Amino acid sequence: MVRTLLDAPLRYRLVALLVVATHSGCASQAPPDPFAAARFGPAIPFDLSQAHPDEITRKEIVSRGQNVVTAFALIRRLRPSWLRARGQTSFTSGAASYPIVYIDEVWHGGLPTLHRIPTSEIQRLEFYNTADATTRWGTGHPSGVINVVTGRF
Repeated sequence: MVRTLLDAPLRYRLVALLVVATHSGCASQAPPDPFAAARFGPAIPFDLSQAHPDEITRKEIVSRGQNVVTAFALIRRLRPSWLRARGQTSFTSGAASYPIVYIDEVWHGGLPTLHRIPTSEIQRLEFYNTADATTRWGTGHPSGVINVVTGRF
């Protein structure tokens, strides 16, 4: 006796039909969410594959940094790893250290400095690891440097 799909119980026929429709591309997809843009903001065309992990360019600031007012908030959104402590810096002090902030390659202090720099003045942000910062500015940068390039100088 030959059995066909038509001889199968209804639930098996429905499952088979669903599998065929899904694999053939005929299955309907959920309609687009009309409120997605309101919740998440409009889609911003920016190729993340071109984003350098140690640099934030003006183009990236404009495309991905809307509604961000300060350099600190911008870095927290785009490169949060820059703001992390890098571990114990000496055997006598158990305290971790944070990157030093430079503006146009001039020392300005610690991370709180970034709260005073508006994003409208930033052309580029650069992160230098410990080795690169020591080569460029000398010792005393155990957690690296965040250099804010304003283009004023």
